[in-house]
Amino acid sequence: MTAQNLIYTPPQLQALSQDIVGIKLEPIVALTSSRQIGAEVLSIMSETRHSEAFFRRQSAEESITLLEAQLVALKNTPHCHNLFINLPITVLTESESFQRLIRLSGAPLNIEIVDLAAFLALSVTRKQSVIQNLQQLRRQGHSIWLDDVDEVLISSFISCRLPLSGIKIDKEAFWRLRATPALGQLVSLCFQLAGKVLIEGIETERDRTWALQAGADLGQGYYWPSWTWPED
Repeated sequence: MTAQNLIYTPPQLQALSQDIVGIKLEPIVALTSSRQIGAEVLSIMSETRHSEAFFRRQSAEESITLLEAQLVALKNTPHCHNLFINLPITVLTESESFQRLIRLSGAPLNIEIVDLAAFLALSVTRKQSVIQNLQQLRRQGHSIWLDDVDEVLISSFISCRLPLSGIKIDKEAFWRLRATPALGQLVSLCFQLAGKVLIEGIETERDRTWALQAGADLGQGYYWPSWTWPED
């Protein structure tokens, strides 16, 4: 079973960048029941722009501005509860951007921290500052996730003591390890750091079975169909 995820192009995004042409919502699903428990908010890029390179160059201010526009576009949309959003580590290290983040209104978010190598490269003092900011976000009700974790990265975070709610295992790591005991070992390490483990890249029933057998509780991927909503 495959699915085409919903793509929505709100007018709020048109003024931000010609390279961002819409919003895509990917279901976050409980593996045991295939019940949707949330959705990840992703940007749809124009065909001429490589998304990873675009977001690597994006400033912390631009990241927050995009998030604000996405949340405005989605706030009255059915089925958009429990949103997962990506944020670069710079939003947590730059004071002005972080203040904009904590002033966001609306329901608590699942905040996925990307560019994990950049966090590991910070000084001890700056790491501690990031941890304090994450703790403040947790007190506000937000959940903190590490994004795109693999069997190499996970060991670097065991001693970091981040206030984590969950960890997302990178799809490439899943595809590489899914038929081996190493996937279960990676999931077990993730559970040492957080209460939830999500595996990305699930595209078939066999993938879902592998993820379940490895012990993960959540999944994401094209295996699950999306929903529709009325256009504005």
